[in-house]
Amino acid sequence: MRKIWYLGIINFLSAFLLFQIELIISKIMLPKFGGSYMVWGGCVVFFQCALLLGYLYSHLVVEKIGIMRYRYFHMFLLLLPLLFFPGRQLPVIAAHPNLLMVLDVFWQLSISIGLVFFVLSTTTVITQVWLASSELSQKENPYILYSISNLGSFLGLLSYPFLFEAYFNINTQLNIWRFGYLILLMLYLVVFKIVPVSKKQTEVLDLSAKFGVNKLILILLSAAGVIAFLSVTNVFTYEIAPAPLLWVIALCIYLISFVLNFKHNPFCPGWIRSKFYLVLSSSIVFYFLTQKRILPIFVEIAAYSFFLFAICMFCQSELARMKPKNERELTMFYLLVALGGVVGGFFVSWIAPLFFTSTLEFLVGLFCICFAIGLGEKKGKIGFSNIRLIFYALLLLILWPGFFRNYNFFGVVLIFVLFWLIFKKLKISLRALSLAVFSIMVCSWFISPLWSDFNFIYSKRNYYGIYNLYIKDGAVFLINGTTLHGAQFIGGKDEMEPLTYYHRKSPIGELMESKDFDFNTMGLVGLGVGTLASYGKAGQEIDFFELDPEVFAIASNFFTYLRKTPAKTNVIFGDARVSLKKMPKKRYSIIIVDAFSGDSVPVHLLTTEAMAEYRQYLKDGGLILFHISNRYLNLMPLLFNNAKALNAYVSGKSDRKMYGNVRLPSAWVALTWDADINKKFVSGLKWAKEYVGPDKSCRVWTDTYSNVLTVFKTKVFIDSLKRWQPFYW
Repeated sequence: MRKIWYLGIINFLSAFLLFQIELIISKIMLPKFGGSYMVWGGCVVFFQCALLLGYLYSHLVVEKIGIMRYRYFHMFLLLLPLLFFPGRQLPVIAAHPNLLMVLDVFWQLSISIGLVFFVLSTTTVITQVWLASSELSQKENPYILYSISNLGSFLGLLSYPFLFEAYFNINTQLNIWRFGYLILLMLYLVVFKIVPVSKKQTEVLDLSAKFGVNKLILILLSAAGVIAFLSVTNVFTYEIAPAPLLWVIALCIYLISFVLNFKHNPFCPGWIRSKFYLVLSSSIVFYFLTQKRILPIFVEIAAYSFFLFAICMFCQSELARMKPKNERELTMFYLLVALGGVVGGFFVSWIAPLFFTSTLEFLVGLFCICFAIGLGEKKGKIGFSNIRLIFYALLLLILWPGFFRNYNFFGVVLIFVLFWLIFKKLKISLRALSLAVFSIMVCSWFISPLWSDFNFIYSKRNYYGIYNLYIKDGAVFLINGTTLHGAQFIGGKDEMEPLTYYHRKSPIGELMESKDFDFNTMGLVGLGVGTLASYGKAGQEIDFFELDPEVFAIASNFFTYLRKTPAKTNVIFGDARVSLKKMPKKRYSIIIVDAFSGDSVPVHLLTTEAMAEYRQYLKDGGLILFHISNRYLNLMPLLFNNAKALNAYVSGKSDRKMYGNVRLPSAWVALTWDADINKKFVSGLKWAKEYVGPDKSCRVWTDTYSNVLTVFKTKVFIDSLKRWQPFYW
């Protein structure tokens, strides 16, 4: 085996293990802290900061010590985690209620995988410096190892949901990971023996001036790539389809762009660089087209994936073009790239939700690219002709949705062609191109509502999603992204009439109005607009468990279900499994779990452990009800199997009828440990006691095993494409 292959395997395995442990530890932590975005957001920021710290450390030790001596110390560094994890079991992860959640997440990650994550993050950089300082023929291009590293990240990401998560529980995953780390240790010892470092000092080239000028460009391009893939992920889940695992597509594209641009023979199609103005203009147009929702889901996802690929390839090809030739500058290069990644990730994950009410960060990413490539351009006047072209672009975005309210093939082609022509002229001046994207970005607050089919009366974005309110057919509707969360008639005698999935002819409506049941205390997981409070009666008490305080603010200010119900209502903020532990045992006659309609499916609320916990808070003869209406997931076979694993009686009912635009179909599953209660469901309400349909063999989900792929409805995407008539006008 060639010696370079050993270094390549070390880089591949380090990155593979790095991505795998990210996903494993995040899955372990989510049930412990609740399924809050803040948990996942805290994990992501920790990983980015730890990676940056690893790159900074690598840069400092190579500068101060040199790779010749540091190789010995790095061997010790690789062995050090054996004293903690993976040498020992992970420490018990448990939330500390008196500590701010983000700080708690950082602390738990630090004491559990912080050391091994840091070590792995340094290994990929150190081995590249090692190669550059060796006598191997490949020393002139150590960046090929960076390509291999990103390939390891890519396969580590892709293999997790489709292989490791699908077939192994958490404990088995950790054991497999430990075995991989031991292989990494042995390979390092082999490389230490067979790949010596040249004793001849490499001449230090004076690149400070050129590389110094490029530092801001490197940071901006790196940040732009991260912003692009994270913003496309947000567009997928907010604007197109709130389907699980779509985030994998964007991240895979981002990683593969590094693989292609840093491999031995870099690959980047020439048209991406020479015709980037086409990518830029098309991406902007498609960003607005997505908001009209006139194209099939599959087409929108495919098109955005193509644009993301072109954007990332451009960013990474620019980074590859600017990489320093001197190995002494190699670690600084990676440090700047990591810094850009942290800046981009922090902006999209933490800043954008506080200031934007849409997925505007997509345009911000495009602007960063234009600004970065324009930094090297000589200063000059933008010119009146370019100002006029920018005005035409803005005017086109304002007028087009008024002329083409529905899908029109010629209309779509027209706006693409006109934008291509405008940006072809603008590309002559990169400063003008930057101003054009900046102007569209700033004016989008006014332009975006023109492209929407709804006249939103209120918009709010936070870490849990984008909430929009609109009025239609005499009712006010709340949607989160593309998912409807409730509606209510505005005033009149029907104001307290339950609508959407909870109307009186729905399975839940029939249950609530049945004289065979009396629910004096109810626990509801998920507030929505508070529709179920409309069934409340005097003397009843209803506890709503809601993760997002903004939902309560919307339900209180724009809807009256909570205010006008005769029942006493309480709203408890936080994750249901965490909050329930603060409630008295055997408190509820019924617990309704209603949190599965969106994209971020809280898996930890569906496991057998979760169901066993719910049971502790049920009165004798109580029941658990799951609302599982979801466009992309079929949760019924899973719940039937989980219930049977707990020796519970289970029944389900799906209502597929539409009663106008405000009364929608819904699906429900009921669990009870009382035979008489189950009989009332099966005989009285005509709920099915056996699941009939596909996926009957769905494996039971626990806190250590779950697999969303087993309940995913791929037919939804295929059907959307079948129904599309591309040349209809």
